[in-house]
Amino acid sequence: MIEQEIMELMKSLDTMDEQARMRLVSKVDEQRSELLSVLIKHLDASSSKNVQAAAIYLIGRHRLAEGVGELIRRIDFDASGQAAKGAEPLWEQYPAMEALVTIGKPSVRAALQLLAIEKDNLRRTLAVKVIRYVEGAEVAHFILDHSCAIENDPIRKANLADARARLAKLPR
Repeated sequence: MIEQEIMELMKSLDTMDEQARMRLVSKVDEQRSELLSVLIKHLDASSSKNVQAAAIYLIGRHRLAEGVGELIRRIDFDASGQAAKGAEPLWEQYPAMEALVTIGKPSVRAALQLLAIEKDNLRRTLAVKVIRYVEGAEVAHFILDHSCAIENDPIRKANLADARARLAKLPR
């Protein structure tokens, strides 16, 4: 059904003026924004780990970069044991980390900010993995080296140095 609607809209693009095409594109942007709002609402309101994991997964699957802040806050959300018996899960133990990796480059800055201030061991390791799996090993090393070099605050600098050491321990 939605495929037919999209096909009709796409066919009509050639007959639309620029203003009508912009309205159509804006409508799609609004739908993405609404999707993010609905997913975050379920993420915040539901007590079900399955619902929360699904919302996180969908934010990543649809690459809703505006949701990076929500995902970083939940980077250590543990969804292990949530799959139905015998079913293959759509996500691993830490779906927010996976979603951040799927979203890609918009996640790197948020992961760096988390690494500069976070004390929790697991959250730090997951943030390092986000940078590593988005950028690749060499670029991730460069990003962390550069971030550490330009940081003036001694605590943040130490945290970033620790992140570099964590990165070095990950498999290439």
